[in-house]
Amino acid sequence: MARPLRIEYPGAWYHVTCRGNEKRNIFRDDADRDKLLEILSANLKLYRIELHSYVLMQNHFHIILMTPEANLGKFMQRFNTTYTVYFNRRHRRSGHLFQGRYKAILIEKDEYLVGLSRYIHLNPVRIKKYSQLEIEEKRKILKGYAWSSYAGYTHLRKRQPFAHYSEILDMAGGGDSFGGRKKYEQFVMDGIMKDMNITFWKGVRGQTVLGSDDFVDWIYESFLSKKNEDRRELSGIRDLQTDPGTVEEIGRAVAREFGVEEEGLYRPRGVPQARSILMELCRVHLSRKMNFAEIGRRLGGISVSAISQNKKRLEASLRKDSRLRESLQRLSKGLD
Repeated sequence: MARPLRIEYPGAWYHVTCRGNEKRNIFRDDADRDKLLEILSANLKLYRIELHSYVLMQNHFHIILMTPEANLGKFMQRFNTTYTVYFNRRHRRSGHLFQGRYKAILIEKDEYLVGLSRYIHLNPVRIKKYSQLEIEEKRKILKGYAWSSYAGYTHLRKRQPFAHYSEILDMAGGGDSFGGRKKYEQFVMDGIMKDMNITFWKGVRGQTVLGSDDFVDWIYESFLSKKNEDRRELSGIRDLQTDPGTVEEIGRAVAREFGVEEEGLYRPRGVPQARSILMELCRVHLSRKMNFAEIGRRLGGISVSAISQNKKRLEASLRKDSRLRESLQRLSKGLD
């Protein structure tokens, strides 16, 4: 089975999850929870990592981290090992406590962090035994839950020294003020009334990256396009690549639609509108089989960033040109 990719760089944001082996509990009482937070706090300080949200559940935990020094792997290895040694010694057991390696999803900061923080803080009322409760009962449970960072987001006196609160409060729109904290509280409480099956996880690429196409493109170009030594991570890399059908087949369809010579589509100054459409169709429809770098080479030697920039320029053109929109729609329909 392919391993999820491990991508590290200074300033990266992650959603990290650790689950008990065979779904078993990783906490037996509050003393275990207190100890995990103590170990977490010590290691955050040691590795200079910022924690922005967390929740401890019975058999797993979630945390949002930012790593100024690109050292998530070292941090998680020490953190998990230290807690496992403590847990095994205290409860007179041996063997693995956690289910394999931790799961870390690289997050695009501005697009997803506020929603992700809400998702984490809603975990205590998302469990099956509370599914039939009324909204007000869920609100009461959430407000009284002691093992997450939520209380510190809504009440200054309940803050923990190892957690950071202001950045996500700023993203939520109110800042770290009385009004901002109330706004965040309402944002979280509103989540109780909505569909609790959070859909943004469907956008995770390669089991590893959650973000816009531009963010995924940047991750691929910066960290994966020139390095692929670990074959176990190959399928994860493929999931971050956009796919090959054939660029040439799409090129022939575009040439017919626009009534141009096919060769001109692969020249930088050949037929600008048709070439732009070709680049976008390749970006969208050739997913999961060919990486952006390979698509760029087949389009006449363009960079990954040029493919992303073309998307933005084309969107502006499509808003103004109804015929261009119609051509793109016809071509897209033919490729679906």
